[in-house]
Amino acid sequence: MHYLLVAVLTTGSTEAVADRLRRLRFHRVDLIILPVVFLADVLVFSRMLRIEGATAAERVAIVIYSGAGIGLLLLRWRAPVAVYIAAVVLALPPLLISDYYIPFLIPLVALAAVAQLRPPRVSLWCLAASVLPIALLVGKAVLQASPSGRLPSAAGSAVFYSAGFVLAWGLGQWIGRNQRRLEQIRVQHELEVREQQKLAENAVSVERLRIARELHDIVAHSVTIMVLHAAGARRVVRTDPDRAAESLTTIEESGQQAMTELRRLLALLRESDDGPDRVDAMVPGLAHVDQILAQVRNSGVRVTLEISGQPARLDASVDLAAYRLIQEGITNVTKHCGTGAQVAVTVEWGAEKVTVAVEDDGLGVRSAAPAGGGGHGLAGLRERIAIAAGEFSAGPTESGGFRVAARLPVSTGSPIPPPAKASRPVEEHLGVDR
Repeated sequence: MHYLLVAVLTTGSTEAVADRLRRLRFHRVDLIILPVVFLADVLVFSRMLRIEGATAAERVAIVIYSGAGIGLLLLRWRAPVAVYIAAVVLALPPLLISDYYIPFLIPLVALAAVAQLRPPRVSLWCLAASVLPIALLVGKAVLQASPSGRLPSAAGSAVFYSAGFVLAWGLGQWIGRNQRRLEQIRVQHELEVREQQKLAENAVSVERLRIARELHDIVAHSVTIMVLHAAGARRVVRTDPDRAAESLTTIEESGQQAMTELRRLLALLRESDDGPDRVDAMVPGLAHVDQILAQVRNSGVRVTLEISGQPARLDASVDLAAYRLIQEGITNVTKHCGTGAQVAVTVEWGAEKVTVAVEDDGLGVRSAAPAGGGGHGLAGLRERIAIAAGEFSAGPTESGGFRVAARLPVSTGSPIPPPAKASRPVEEHLGVDR
């Protein structure tokens, strides 16, 4: 725990600490392997400790020599090939000049590290190079055998030492393959985690964009209506106080409706886990178009609503897209044309598509300079319609006006009855005389 705390304080990253701990555990295997190799090398493969008459200096020398080989093995994780070559070279003097020490285990451990950490082609070359120490080991065994037992000794020694090098190479290959497989699993897991994080970030970005569109549609429309009516009230406050009072009432109603819309949006964000029925019930649609039209009352903009065809059911996203198109279209007219403009809102129901359009005549006088929108309204509409699998169009008309329209898919459910007086103009709802 103390090591973990110090590592976190020094690195500042738990991932770096985990990687350091993995490397630490990886080298802890030497705490078991190397002492066992050292003891076996000295006690089993060295006869100097068991022969009578051996001096203390000779015993110390062989222990030091074996310890040097063990110290060399500590470096095999960083440079396995170089350590293997050095281990073979280190084994040559005892094989050539000593009859009491057989340096066999240290080259085996070094070869296993090469097979574990390096490609098979490299480790096979090192395995082939083991012919030299094997030949010296066999030759030493033959020299130590009696004349009658030299052939069996040579054959047995060749099989034993060759099998030792091959088994060490095979063990290293097996450990290396398992480690590489585990590393691939770890990397794949990290990639999957990153992909999930990326998907989550994209989902957050999409949600932020959706909220931004909703805020734009809510605030831009309401603020535009409030600005226009405030300008109109200021112009007639002395000559026509009643009309100014009506404009102030409209401003108040627009502000209240904007607050209601914002509360709905916040509730939608907070209560999105209540299921689709709860969400769909809070989303406005074509059934709420009259609320949009009522907000331009006394602004001097003539608005007509024409509905044709058999109304059908729409998905919540499609219904909201149609509603926002009408809202944005009327907002743009009141912002850019102002008093005296005439707007035609049409909803044409078809068997598979519903066409929603807002078209103005381009006439009118602005009571106040429009706020710069930067074109984000139309861009947001285009994206919203595309998400709803619809077709969007916007552009000037031959009469000098502007038309915004969209063709949206109709749901496969049964049609709904048309509302009363659906095809009649709604100018009476706006307080505008014919």
